[in-house]
Amino acid sequence: MPQPHNTEARKPRTGNLIVPPSKKKPGSRRKRSATDARQPARLRDYFALIALVILVFSPLLMSDVLWSDFDSIERSAFQSMDSWQQAWTLDSIRQNNPIAISSYFLEQAIPLPTATVHRSINILLHLFAAILLLKNLETLKFPAAFSATLIFALHPATIQTLFWAGYRTEIIALIFILSALYFGNRNRNARDYIATMVLMTIACLVHPAAFAIPIILALVILQKERSIHVESFNRLLPLLCLCLFLGMWINAGNANVEGVDPVSRTERLNHAGQNMAHFTQQALLPINNALFHRFDIDAKYEIGVGMNLMPFLLFVPFFILLAFNIKKTWSRAILLGLCSYLALIVYGTSQDGHFIDGALAHEDHHLYVALPMIVALVISALGRLIYGMGTAGKELWVMACSLLVLIEIILSAAFAYSIAEPTKMWTGMSERWPNAWEPKAALVDRIDLPDSPEDSLFTNLQLINMLQDILEKRSDLVERRKQLARAFVVEGQLNNALREYKHILRETLPDNEFLEEAARFLDKVGLSWDATKTRDRMTNTQ
Repeated sequence: MPQPHNTEARKPRTGNLIVPPSKKKPGSRRKRSATDARQPARLRDYFALIALVILVFSPLLMSDVLWSDFDSIERSAFQSMDSWQQAWTLDSIRQNNPIAISSYFLEQAIPLPTATVHRSINILLHLFAAILLLKNLETLKFPAAFSATLIFALHPATIQTLFWAGYRTEIIALIFILSALYFGNRNRNARDYIATMVLMTIACLVHPAAFAIPIILALVILQKERSIHVESFNRLLPLLCLCLFLGMWINAGNANVEGVDPVSRTERLNHAGQNMAHFTQQALLPINNALFHRFDIDAKYEIGVGMNLMPFLLFVPFFILLAFNIKKTWSRAILLGLCSYLALIVYGTSQDGHFIDGALAHEDHHLYVALPMIVALVISALGRLIYGMGTAGKELWVMACSLLVLIEIILSAAFAYSIAEPTKMWTGMSERWPNAWEPKAALVDRIDLPDSPEDSLFTNLQLINMLQDILEKRSDLVERRKQLARAFVVEGQLNNALREYKHILRETLPDNEFLEEAARFLDKVGLSWDATKTRDRMTNTQ
């Protein structure tokens, strides 16, 4: 039986005795220094986040381009639906995002400019997604959580998703994914678990990337647990079963899809490699910003003599490093961020993007769902590393992070401004895609309006050159040929105008209004007999 004096001797270890100030202060200072980077965001931080996002992306609200007629690609099933009820049929739920489609119908009922309402909703949803990212990072106690959130919220690669119509699905999907992860990370009681299951179900129905949620939660458990026990992962089994059921149910509507032949698999690998390289570059170094990026068809990412899988093999050294340090907290945190990014981006890399003329293109909206993960990984890792340097590290981090945010604001604001004015947007698009006629046609419609100012950005000769370029690719566009004939008349090139008028009269069946216009022009150039014949055609068509 222990002696009383031994019991008293153990009292300091229980914490009942007051620790002398000289022994308490150094430890408390070290504790505060280690947790500075993990302080939760304050009200002023949220205000700064909201204000900066609105300020940087506000130029997007000036554009009136929405569901452009020059876009030959169906960006959303909304474009082929007559009512929101069609979005909620079983077949539509399997293939589309009914929430996003219903919101498109809803915004049309708001008595404000539809394009402005559309992008205002997108920006607000994007802000909500950023706040959910912040809450997740704070729940995980990641360093530099607010900095990572701010950099994601202002990232230039988000602009295509916010601006181009039809990509709200990505924003809504990210909201539900982050919501499910938040309750799954917190996991305080049964209500959190039920919320996780419900939110994950909705997320899986609106976006295939959400099927990665159980994988990410497993990595969260791995990151939190100091000693791994199989029992810790038991709560994920119902989530895995639910994902399996949802996957089977969704794919049941696509049971008649034919298999992919080996050639197509090789092409798919090539495309996935290019997509991975492009998305990772855009996430980490977004200096080449555009609504649609050119796709290098000649690039080869295939297995063979000339094996080139660099976009995929780039991450292998990181996994090797993490495997040797898996027992360390920082290693498991990096593993969580890296695997989360790869799990969420795999769907985007498997999808082909398309320019408005149908040509293959890289589209940043495929990156949107995975972008928060790689941003959080890089910024949190840098924050932990720099904060570990002590007081000097804290000052260095403030300067470095402020500079990074400033650069990002400049890049995003410049990109947003370059597409805010439709004429500038179509001009930039036609320069980037010189072989496509659609941007030039959209630009011609903008500069050839009757009430356009005299000091237009384009001269009549430039208009003629664009119309000729369009007709070289699409000689069947009669209305463009009429525009070209009229532009030749304005420029005084009557012989060229005569050629275009005769082509239209010979190859088409114009209406009476144009026949009269052509007859007046023929009279003007002294071809009275041709003018009479043209008017005879007008009489015969009445």
